This record gives sequence, structure tokens and C-alpha cells, in this order.
Amino acid sequence: MENQVKNGAVKSAAEAAEPQNSRSRLPFSPGAKKGYRLRPVFDYLMDENVSLSELGRRVGISRQSMSTRFAVDDCKMSDMEKMAEALGYEFVWSFKKKAQD
Repeated sequence: MENQVKNGAVKSAAEAAEPQNSRSRLPFSPGAKKGYRLRPVFDYLMDENVSLSELGRRVGISRQSMSTRFAVDDCKMSDMEKMAEALGYEFVWSFKKKAQD
């Protein structure tokens, strides 16, 4: 019984030490329709270990405004370009012809 309590305590401590930028702390609901447009940006934030606050600072947008963009899953193309640049990526937007049936 003691081992179970100790293991539980260790697990809790490990969970508490989880970084702030955890993928589990999404600014949008996983599985919802919203979140599919800005999800790649959020993934890059996690890969680069950058918070929404830091990204906002780099782009010149307040943390609250940045959070709102992710919450509503919408932002301007120019903002997407700025976010990509701030994270060290190139933003590429293109059209691709659909295959004809």
C-alpha cells in the first residue's frame, strides 16, 4: 500500500513539473471544428517551446489578443506570416488544382 501512495505522489510531482507549454493545455477544444486552421501554429509553438505571450510579444500583439485569435481560430494572413517569421518558419499559402472526376 505504501508503494502505491509513493508512486502516486511521484506521478503527481512529475505532472506538476510539466512545462507550461504543454500540448494538453490547448487554447481551443481538441476535436472541435474550431482549431484546425491555427493548430499547426500551435504545434510549432510547442516544438519551439514558445508561449502565446512570447509569440504575441514577438509579433506585436497583446497576449489577450493572441489568445482570442486561437480561441476563435481566426486571424489575418499577414498575422500568420508574422507568426511564422517570429517562430523561424516560412509561411507558404498556395492553391492546388483539384483532381477532376
